[in-house]
Amino acid sequence: MITRRILCFCFTVICFFWGFSGRSQTSINPKTPLIYPRLVERFYTLNPNGRVWSNGSLGAGAFREAFIRLIDSSLYLGLSKERYHYNEIIRCAGGGLQDEKLKNDQVFTDGLIAFCKDIYYGADIERWIKNDEVSGKFANADDSFILNIMSEIRDPGDLVKLINLLTPKDKEYTLLDSRLKKEAKNNPVISSEMQASINLYKWIHHFKTSPFIVVNLPSATLRYYENDSIKLSMKVVAGKLSTRSPRFSTWCWQVVLYPYWNVPEDIGLRELLPHFKKNSAYGESSNMQVLNKNGKVINPHSINWSQYNRSNFPYSFRQCTGCENSLGVIKFNLTDPFDVYLHDTNFKLAFLKDTRFLSHGCIRVEKPIELANYLLDNQVDSNFLKACYKGLQPIPVNLKEKVPVFVVYMPAEVVGDSVKIYKDIYRLFTSSKR
Repeated sequence: MITRRILCFCFTVICFFWGFSGRSQTSINPKTPLIYPRLVERFYTLNPNGRVWSNGSLGAGAFREAFIRLIDSSLYLGLSKERYHYNEIIRCAGGGLQDEKLKNDQVFTDGLIAFCKDIYYGADIERWIKNDEVSGKFANADDSFILNIMSEIRDPGDLVKLINLLTPKDKEYTLLDSRLKKEAKNNPVISSEMQASINLYKWIHHFKTSPFIVVNLPSATLRYYENDSIKLSMKVVAGKLSTRSPRFSTWCWQVVLYPYWNVPEDIGLRELLPHFKKNSAYGESSNMQVLNKNGKVINPHSINWSQYNRSNFPYSFRQCTGCENSLGVIKFNLTDPFDVYLHDTNFKLAFLKDTRFLSHGCIRVEKPIELANYLLDNQVDSNFLKACYKGLQPIPVNLKEKVPVFVVYMPAEVVGDSVKIYKDIYRLFTSSKR
């Protein structure tokens, strides 16, 4: 980690002074179909001596051939070689015409940058993550890290060393990688489930943050990691097929003890309004309150329920605190835009089920007190929570540092010493809908 920080600092200093001088040994051809044109330009700024792949030397030809062999191994890495300009690189492998050498050099460099990023970061992440709030924080450091180690290449053999340096070494990844290579040997087309799983794993673990939380929807489980080691595992209840839990990365920033449940508008109108229209005393048995637009509690008996329907209902619903609350006694607030969070539940029997896809989209956790104690340095009074006090005001407790939370869809997951494949419960691999 220290080496990486030093490299990133050095690269920043070099880029500053080089850019300030206004000099550049090459420029990007705007017609070249590059994947990462800005990173290609930064690479040549970091390597101002000129072309790498088409400089006319015998070494350049060896570099090209070594890279082609790497791309040919894409299948065994959960990648697709077409992503790395494979056809154009094969065409340009001999060096191309003199006036095309710069363009060809850039295409090779762009292909290697894309290859390195996919090995280190995971490929096609945006396809499987609908909202990513974590990657942006690390993007510049990730790019600088890759460009710096690319700049250390001195001979063709260094390309293999480069890929090894970017590849995870932990037990979970090794088992996933072995399973993927076994599939690749037996079938020229690796399953999409395996590809998505191994790339998502690389993406999650390359950040090197500690701690972090991973919710895997197909397995309906949560894992809490510290220093890449699993410290806590538990079952979760996730969204049912009609109200799927979204896939996203976010931050947990607050734990709320004895939370209210502010019922989402669509759930309130669809499920609670009909009950109140039939019986204005419904809130007494369900512990539900009716609020006006200013958040003030309104006596439900004072409302003429017959005049309201889904289109003109001016109130909202809130469930009071206590163990009967649908959120239980702990809620973990996230920064995601989906109004989805982790929480306790008043229906513990759901965790005894093999199939736990029952919620409206939020994620119910089996061991909320244990998770809260990890996040809050063992400052949670379990006796206070288990006492199930009613009518308390919620107690929000901010985390000292926000913790990354990854809610992902990985059908292949390491359990113990083997890889387990889960049912495609949301039909993401059997449908064109993503």
